[in-house]
Order: sequence, then structure tokens, then C-alpha cells
Amino acid sequence: MSVPYSTIFNLFLASVQDYNILQLYQNDTQNGTQTMDQFLEPWLIKGLVNFDSCQYDLEDRDDINMVFNPNNTPGADLGTIETVILSNLMVIEWLKNNINDIRQVNLQLQDTDFKTFAEGQNLTSKLNHKNMLVEEVDRQMVKYGYKNFDFTTLNNLLG
Repeated sequence: MSVPYSTIFNLFLASVQDYNILQLYQNDTQNGTQTMDQFLEPWLIKGLVNFDSCQYDLEDRDDINMVFNPNNTPGADLGTIETVILSNLMVIEWLKNNINDIRQVNLQLQDTDFKTFAEGQNLTSKLNHKNMLVEEVDRQMVKYGYKNFDFTTLNNLLG
């Protein structure tokens, strides 16, 4: 069975608080459009390249209909762990976008001394959070890799 991108998007949305995404979600709900999915898709695509240990072919997807395994190949479905890892990779890409967003660095505060301190603290906090999430996702992917590694091939090589 094919896995829709929306499965991963929903996990991503449970992990972030973003006014722009909330507005897109509300507009999509009211108007029946899919603007939010188109807005989120680049973060998913950028995150895919970092999940090179996935046992499933992440290139087996249909970007127009927004599904993985569009041909319903038996045994090629993404499971919970894959969708969670992909959603976390999306969060990392979203954080990178926020960190690189110059408008975030230019917070609109009243006092200039406080403004400089707050901008630096805001950026440092975001960088620390991104780095922590990268480490967490790396651990998830290592654990995933060990779980899916066929140790008999290693025994045969050493053997």
C-alpha cells in the first residue's frame, strides 16, 4: 500500500509551532486546497537525502500525487520508524530555514541593548536545538541500521 506524504507531514506538524504553517493549514481546511502540502514538500525532499540507511527505496515515490511506493509494491511500505525519522529530518530542515531566515535575527524589540542580546540568544537557542535534534535523529538512524543489518553477511566475510 502506498504511503502518503501527509502521514509524514502530520508527524512533522506535531513537532513544530509555526504561525505561517498554521495559517496555511487553516486556509487549506477552509478552502479545500493543498497549499500546505506544497509548502512542506521541499523540507521532506531535503530530509530524504539524509536517510541513506533506509531499507526502502525513498526514490520510489510520486511527487505529483505525494505518495511513497506509488505502485503498491508488496513489502516496500514505510513503517512507523521510517515515517518518524523522516518527519524529524523535516524538522531539522525547517530549523535550518528558521536559522537562516534573516528576519528571525532582526527581532523587533524596544531597547537596543536588549535587542542585541535577544537576537544572539534566539539564534544560539535555535542552533542548539537543531544540533540536539540532529544527534537524536542520528541515533535513531544508527539504531534503525543495526536493527535491519544482516549480520550473517558479516560472518560470511570474516569467516
